[in-house]
Amino acid sequence: MIGQRKTMAKQVWWLTMLLLTAFMWAAESGNNESANAAPENRATAAIRIVDQYGHQAPSGKRYVGSEIFDVTVGPVGNEFSFVPDTVNISVGDTVRWTWESDFHSVTSGTSCTADGQFCSPDNMNCDAGILNDTGFVYEFTFTQPGMYQYFCALHCFAGMTGVVNVMPAVRPRPTPRPRPTPRQRA
Repeated sequence: MIGQRKTMAKQVWWLTMLLLTAFMWAAESGNNESANAAPENRATAAIRIVDQYGHQAPSGKRYVGSEIFDVTVGPVGNEFSFVPDTVNISVGDTVRWTWESDFHSVTSGTSCTADGQFCSPDNMNCDAGILNDTGFVYEFTFTQPGMYQYFCALHCFAGMTGVVNVMPAVRPRPTPRPRPTPRQRA
C-alpha cells in the first residue's frame, strides 16, 4: 500500500513538472505576435489623435486638458497582458491601470529592466517588482512627451508589456474676431 502511494506521488510529481515545462515553453514561444515583437517596433504605427467622442481632433492634435485613460491589468482570459497594450495620450493626461487578476505590476522600462520612471504601487523601489492583486488601481500622470514602455515584473518574459505614447499638448487657437464691415465702420 505504501509502495503504491510512493509510486503515485512520483507520477503526480512528474506530471506536474511536465505540465509546468509545457506552460513555460508556451509562454516563451507562443504565437502572440505582440509578445514576440520588439517593444520599439510596436509604437511605430501612425498615431491617430481623437477627442473623447472618437472624432479626429482638429489638425490632428489634442488640446490642453487632463483626461484619464484606462488600462486593464491581467484581464480574465488573457491574464498575461495589458489591455490595451498601447495608449496614446497628451502631456498632462493620466493612465489608470486596474488589476483584474493577481500577481502583476506596472514597471517602466525596457527589456524587462526597470528604469525607475514610474511603477506600481507608489513609484518607489521600482527594481523590487512589487506585485499587486485583483482590484488594485495605480495611476500615473505623464508630464513629458515621449514613448514610455512598461512591463509586469513577474510576467515580462511571457510578453506582458505595454507602451504609453505621450504627445505634446497644444492650446486651441483663439476664435478670430469678426472684422467690421464698411457699413459698421461708418
